[in-house]
Amino acid sequence: MKSLAILIITIILCTANTKAQNTKAVLIFKNGTQLEGLANLKPWDNIRFRKEKGAKREHFTFNEVDTLKLFKEEEPSIYVKVKIKDKDNPKVLELVNHGKNISCYRDVVNPRGNMMMTPMPNGGMMTTGFWGTITYSYLRKAGEEEATHLASSYWITLNFRKNASEFFADCPPLASKIQDRELQRGDLEEIIDYYNTQCK
Repeated sequence: MKSLAILIITIILCTANTKAQNTKAVLIFKNGTQLEGLANLKPWDNIRFRKEKGAKREHFTFNEVDTLKLFKEEEPSIYVKVKIKDKDNPKVLELVNHGKNISCYRDVVNPRGNMMMTPMPNGGMMTTGFWGTITYSYLRKAGEEEATHLASSYWITLNFRKNASEFFADCPPLASKIQDRELQRGDLEEIIDYYNTQCK
């Protein structure tokens, strides 16, 4: 029974990897040239690319690639390298919303087996194992070079109300809605839409 379970898991992983290798993609380089073919984004932000199935594999990085478009669905997932506020190194993030006033990026990670800090009733912290997917959201206002990490799907992270109201202080009505808890962390899409349509 154990051997059967291992076999099933292996097949699933191999199938997922095969699908990833055959994702239709467009690579836009910093010099303006483009490549169309099949690609997937590997660890350390490496791009594995083939012009077509069975063709020779090539490897690229975001040092030379400006934008990676992966067509997993009808609309592409767009990946770019973004400078992050208070961080020494930029990150490759997925662009999920590009508006006139603000753009939203995300980083989805799966830290299986990683240790996370969890609060205790006495106010202390304890280390526990974490299983699942965490989505980190970053926002960048128009005209700014750096994006700000504003939200995470992991519950013990930033003080969203404090940080978001400060981040959107240039739009008092929106900052007020956040302070009054009318808009919260789970309403990030609505917050972004409000800032793009109601704020100057």
